Amino acid sequence: MSRRGGDSARLAILTLILSLIVGILSGLASKPFEDWGQQHWPWTVILLGVVAVIWLILQARADRVTVDDLDAVAAQLAELVNEDWHQEAAVRHLDLHAGLVPFRWSLTGFDEGTVVDIPTMMDAFEASASKRLVITGAPGTGKTSLAVLLTLDLVKRRTENGTGPVPVKLSLANWMPCEQGLLKWLEEELGTQFLFLRNKGKYPPDTIERLLTTRKILPVLDGLDELSWDAAGRSDSEAIRTNPIEQINHALVRLPGLIITCRAGHFQDATRDRAPIRDAKQVELRDLDPRKVVDYLTGVMDGLARWEPVFEVLRDEPDGRLADALSTPLMVALAREVYKDPRTRPTELLDTSSFPEAEDIRGHLLRRLVPAVFPELPAQDRRDGWHGADVGRWLRFLAAGMNARELPNIAWWTLPQLAGRRQRVLAGLVGGSISAVTAGLAFGTVGWLKWGSVTGLLLGVVAAAIGGAGMAVPAARNLPIPSELQFGWQDKWQTMILGSMFTALAGGTSGFLLGGAGGAILVGSVVGIPLGVAYSGAQPDATVRIGSPRILLRRDRRVVVFFGLAYGLTSGGVAWFLVHPLFGVIFGVCSALCGGLLYGLPWVLALRSAKGKAGVVASVHLFLFTIVLWPRGKTPPPWKLMDFLDEAHRRGVLRRVGPVYQFQHVYLQGELGRSDT
Repeated sequence: MSRRGGDSARLAILTLILSLIVGILSGLASKPFEDWGQQHWPWTVILLGVVAVIWLILQARADRVTVDDLDAVAAQLAELVNEDWHQEAAVRHLDLHAGLVPFRWSLTGFDEGTVVDIPTMMDAFEASASKRLVITGAPGTGKTSLAVLLTLDLVKRRTENGTGPVPVKLSLANWMPCEQGLLKWLEEELGTQFLFLRNKGKYPPDTIERLLTTRKILPVLDGLDELSWDAAGRSDSEAIRTNPIEQINHALVRLPGLIITCRAGHFQDATRDRAPIRDAKQVELRDLDPRKVVDYLTGVMDGLARWEPVFEVLRDEPDGRLADALSTPLMVALAREVYKDPRTRPTELLDTSSFPEAEDIRGHLLRRLVPAVFPELPAQDRRDGWHGADVGRWLRFLAAGMNARELPNIAWWTLPQLAGRRQRVLAGLVGGSISAVTAGLAFGTVGWLKWGSVTGLLLGVVAAAIGGAGMAVPAARNLPIPSELQFGWQDKWQTMILGSMFTALAGGTSGFLLGGAGGAILVGSVVGIPLGVAYSGAQPDATVRIGSPRILLRRDRRVVVFFGLAYGLTSGGVAWFLVHPLFGVIFGVCSALCGGLLYGLPWVLALRSAKGKAGVVASVHLFLFTIVLWPRGKTPPPWKLMDFLDEAHRRGVLRRVGPVYQFQHVYLQGELGRSDT
């Protein structure tokens, strides 16, 4: 077991033991505490006042941090970017793309005689005063691939020199120019990719903003053409203000440079009646030379004899339909994967009856990618392997749902949108039921023991109705983002006190009704102390790493377990000793489900991490999504969903951008989506 995994396991065991010890000792000592509480309860009120004052003081000092060296932070970012994009480049076979030398370009602002490859392009880029570059080209010509390679080249130079801005590649698909300025969007995207920068116990809250304003981040923005440019219904001044290029030009004064990609036709239309990106050099990618395509495939494919007729046509007909179809790095890469198996026949591409036009060849390659990398498996291997028919069905469903909802990314916490109304109803039922049962048991039991069975029953029914409805509606409506939290106790006294005060107040009120001031002290302590420790340990993840889909899901589940234990053991222990052991077990289970699976009032007050989205936590929404669709064959089972996405990424069907996946190309997503419908 790794050191980090061992620490997590020891933390969970320690939490369990301490919670049990606190519950048992408090129960055994209940009578003396009750007697003391009856005599000295005023001091308890004074103590709470002192605690409140301490909390206010700590809040005023909350901005005290331990790391404020932006150069050190930038060095950390450079190391992460270098590691992450080298891994992603290997998955995308960009080393092979570089060997292909597919990038035929026309240059604006460069000396074409000296810029012959990526290193010389970057030499000229760094020597320029503006350090601004626009990469344009037709779909599939390699704009994203070139942006990745430029990112790697720049971060290598930055690491070797020890100074300079850190290139960070981001997808523009999430930016809404009509709602958010570019710099503000960059802050949010950097916070999502580099989760550790959001830990206010270690970094100032404005760290990301200062990294941008001090020109230590050089954005590499992919997909300007994916934005909405619709200015219908807006005034002229508002249309100008929300125009992406206008916003980019406005932000350039705060940035050390910029690299941006866009389809050539879209960029030309966007700048026809407007000023282009100021002082930017431009690289327009051109179609591949058929001879270069032949050289590349000769170097990477096995069984060259089966390729010779294809090579001959490419050489003899440089303007023919086959050369047209294989004129982009995307299509050449698809041909490489589709015909990698020596048993396949690339000569089928020469059949003019099956593929009369270049577009027919392109569609064929897009449709054949998934069956090529996920072949059919024998029946005995399908349980533990990835059967091609199943994978193809799952990917087609994903693509069709994303096309219908115009979703650019496969973010696991947004996947429940694809399940539609059925998943929302199920989430509402789960959240409402858990909340209703827990609230009904808590208030009904207090009323029963204090005022009799009729009052208790009535109070329980009312509490269940209010609690159930109050949670069912947001649980069905909201899709919270994954939890930002991990566990550690550095600089978290403020959160601990606030969490303890809220939970101790709720538990103390119940204890007071059941056993007077002594009962209030007993129950408030048993509930408040462990939960205060739990809330104090919850803080944004400070591990220096780039967020990945699996990391976010694992962290969300860890928060579920941690808070489920904290709520279940404390509440169950109190009910065990004050009411009945059997009731303690039942109420403990309900409280564990409520505290672990739902975002409720304690989260909003103590951590403000639910971001106004009360309801079922993100990982539970994902589980319900698979439960709804798995029986219908639309998704893999819950325990294999993330493995499936990881495997699709590893085999080249998906690409990863920070914590989300995307289809390798929008053309592939479109073709798979059309196949599903």
